[in-house]
Amino acid sequence: MTGPLLLGHEVRLHVVDDDKKPMAGVQTSIAFTTAVFGGQIKREGLTDQSGEFSGSGHGEGQVVVRANQEGYYGAVFGNLPNDHDLDVAVVMRKIIHPVPLRALNLSLGTGAPTLKLSIQNEWLDYDLAAGDWVKPRGKGEVADIRFKFHNEFLGWQMDDERMAKTRAHPNNRNITEERLKELWGKYDGEVEISFPGEQEGLVEEKERFLPYSQLTMPHQAPLEGYAPTRRYTAKTYVYQRTVDNIGFFLRTRVKVDRDGKILSANYAK
Repeated sequence: MTGPLLLGHEVRLHVVDDDKKPMAGVQTSIAFTTAVFGGQIKREGLTDQSGEFSGSGHGEGQVVVRANQEGYYGAVFGNLPNDHDLDVAVVMRKIIHPVPLRALNLSLGTGAPTLKLSIQNEWLDYDLAAGDWVKPRGKGEVADIRFKFHNEFLGWQMDDERMAKTRAHPNNRNITEERLKELWGKYDGEVEISFPGEQEGLVEEKERFLPYSQLTMPHQAPLEGYAPTRRYTAKTYVYQRTVDNIGFFLRTRVKVDRDGKILSANYAK
């Protein structure tokens, strides 16, 4: 047995810092998962003066790459393909001066705070500081960001015969028409985002977004490029790939002087 069947595939890492300078001495790990539950073939070591480390292996499952260095945010790449050689570029962000941020995980479905999406074509205001919708829909006082939703029902995802059988199934006899539409309806959906104040808005972060890093977003928000409105659309009946490699900065509660120069503002990631 020779070649790839024996050695597997090579994974080559190139590690740099925020300034794109090679980092030596970074602790790296390349894991090739095997068919055995919890099994791994690992290649571990330190990057050289060029910031490089490589390892070869073969596994039936995903390839997982990790990089860690004291004083820097760690990096983890999961679900890398196992059927060919890989070149993995790793940017390690330095831990400069961590500032605790208020983190909120919100849902428009189950959980709290919630808001039924039956409210459509109407601006809904959200208070980021309070972590709630603005009164009377919540306890918020100040509108930081505004949303307007629109969903259009276009029919069913299945033909009339299959839909009739679905309705008649014993498990579905007590389901409301609204719930049936949620489960098997075809929808065009749209959300419009806006901001109430001058020079407030949202900016997409793509080039500097690192999905594999413990610090996915850059240390500081940009000073320019904030758009006062954004519109996003989706279709439930057409496959749309989820965009993971993107983040957002928000600028809210902006105060300006007579010349329009920003005196103070709140920023969010």
